Amino acid sequence: MKPDQIENVIEQIRLLPNAQVDCGTEQGQERFFAQLSNHLSTPAMLELPFDWYVTEADKCLTQIENLIRPYSLPTDYLSFLKLYGGITISNEDSSFASLGFGPMAEEWYPYLVGKVGYYENGFLKIGALRFRNPIEYGFMYVSFFLDLGDRIQRYRVIGVSMWKLGELNLQDVFREPQSCSFCWSMIADSFTEWLQIAATTKGRFGYL
Repeated sequence: MKPDQIENVIEQIRLLPNAQVDCGTEQGQERFFAQLSNHLSTPAMLELPFDWYVTEADKCLTQIENLIRPYSLPTDYLSFLKLYGGITISNEDSSFASLGFGPMAEEWYPYLVGKVGYYENGFLKIGALRFRNPIEYGFMYVSFFLDLGDRIQRYRVIGVSMWKLGELNLQDVFREPQSCSFCWSMIADSFTEWLQIAATTKGRFGYL
């Protein structure tokens, strides 16, 4: 992955209406606090020193690394988390969010290792797409997982159509992914490609 690939995709996402891109500590103190001051709902958070946020980001990464051992995050996803933390794209018919740990986590998008986060047998949840029209689509949503353990193919992204699980749960799917292929599909060869598809499809990924 070239360093500017993620940045190029993120700039495309910024241009989308109703898209939100967070700012990680890797972008530096000035940009980081500009993000907080413009969007944070708790002004007291601005009083904390930048080093505190850097330490917290490091703690989050360590927590993730411990969770996924013996596997590791791909370099493009790691770079994204450090630089941006997370993104959202809202549409009239759907809402898409990555999972992450930037300053706007739990306000704009779910925390990667929070209650919405999920890890099982080498698969790490990195995002979700929800359909807004319950009459037409029911309460359907897609969960996106990064294959860290080479169970299907290493570092590829799959989308699990949660409404297709029936009596199964995610543990069943990731215990025997090939026998549960009716409920998931290959979305992208890498995290960067997944982001590019998010930009190109305005966060719909061809589901709508």
